[in-house]
Amino acid sequence: MKKTLTIIMLCLAANVQWGWAQNTMASIRQRYADMKEYINTHNGTNDNDGAEWMECYHVEARHFLPATGGHKEDVYMYFGEKENPNDLIYAQHFLKFVTTKYNYAVREYYEEYLYDEDGNIAFIYALQPWLDINGDKDLDYEFRFYFNKGKLINTIVKKSPIGENNFVEEYSGTTVRKAHQEFYQGFIAKSKGFMKMFKSMEEVLYNYSE
Repeated sequence: MKKTLTIIMLCLAANVQWGWAQNTMASIRQRYADMKEYINTHNGTNDNDGAEWMECYHVEARHFLPATGGHKEDVYMYFGEKENPNDLIYAQHFLKFVTTKYNYAVREYYEEYLYDEDGNIAFIYALQPWLDINGDKDLDYEFRFYFNKGKLINTIVKKSPIGENNFVEEYSGTTVRKAHQEFYQGFIAKSKGFMKMFKSMEEVLYNYSE
């Protein structure tokens, strides 16, 4: 009887945990969709200053790399305004979403980073082309990582033959496979780097809230 009760309790706990993760993923997906809609509907040009009608910083880097040639990276950092309880003239900002597109040796890469209002990473999407992960042939890979308060809750990895855009799921679960760990750790490091960059730019370019 005790054994049966224990099994039932474990099953209920697993179902609750899975439901919590799904609800969190659903809310992340909604925030992600809202952010993409915002970008798509606020890309008109302001005739007064040439800026786009959206709250963001845009950083473009160009340089020449030995053995791989020219390198260009575009980073867009979209931000929102925090509540203003102290009646500051200009409200403080928080980083919401980052997109980065770059190339190495004619290979195009694209990544997205979604943050919560506390500065924790909430979602990472990455398109990594021509990665020979399994040693058999080069493939395009899509990575999706979901987080709750910065803690990983789900991973989805898809792959496709190069340039065919015919992705099939390779892995889905609450952990990261050993084969994908290097990429995952790299994305985590970049998510922290973009947050650090945003804070530095805020300090220099938007110091009006004092």
